[in-house]
Amino acid sequence: MGDAALASQGITEEMVAHQWEVALGSPRPEGTVLLVALHAHTTVGFAFAGPDEAGAYAGAPTCDERESVRATQVYELVVDPSFRRTGHASRLLAAVADLTSGQLRVWVGADDEERQRFYSSAGFAPSGAVRTLSDQTQHMWWAQRD
Repeated sequence: MGDAALASQGITEEMVAHQWEVALGSPRPEGTVLLVALHAHTTVGFAFAGPDEAGAYAGAPTCDERESVRATQVYELVVDPSFRRTGHASRLLAAVADLTSGQLRVWVGADDEERQRFYSSAGFAPSGAVRTLSDQTQHMWWAQRD
């Protein structure tokens, strides 16, 4: 969600910063990881991932398969635009994969071609699951680990 969309809902930058401070100062829920990408001494990106609870079994065709699937959802993976295409996102995603288990899943906007290319190049594919949040349609992308 962009700055304009947040502002239209009465959400200020200060409110977002405060929520991040609270979240970062609180114990993480079990199974979650929060990683940062640094360039020299500057934070240029982050990844936040954990158990895929809400859409954990989206796309699994039968109950038996749904019960056997463990998944990690990439909730956020963000890199400062001026540091994109320098490998930070790939390293963050690789670290998420190293620190978690099960399938990796991420919701990607239907019109977000840049993120679709990134996740495709990382071995992800669309699962067929679709959701709509506000006015944005998103598709679940997933990758199976060996």
